[in-house]
Amino acid sequence: MTNTKQDGNKRLESRTYIIGREGHIYINDPTVSKQHAEIQVVNGEVYLRDLGSTNGTFLIKNNRLVPFHEGYVQLHQPIVLGNRQYTIQSLLEIAGAFAAQFPD
Repeated sequence: MTNTKQDGNKRLESRTYIIGREGHIYINDPTVSKQHAEIQVVNGEVYLRDLGSTNGTFLIKNNRLVPFHEGYVQLHQPIVLGNRQYTIQSLLEIAGAFAAQFPD
């Protein structure tokens, strides 16, 4: 697994971020649910979970969309939420900007 502490994301550790139209990681897309998925950094590893979204969460593996419900993912893993493609790292960068607004 990818250790996010080594990638400078220590401030993200042990926090949960909601991805969606009404989430910490805001996605302005009508095909993304209000609370589409959540992402957590646990012991330096990234855990992604779909929150019962209408259009689902998908990993891209071998140029194919694979439905994804929950589990650990790599930083450079491409995913699709609604009609948009992201990497876990790009979502964590948005989460990091959010976390920086609310330091411990």
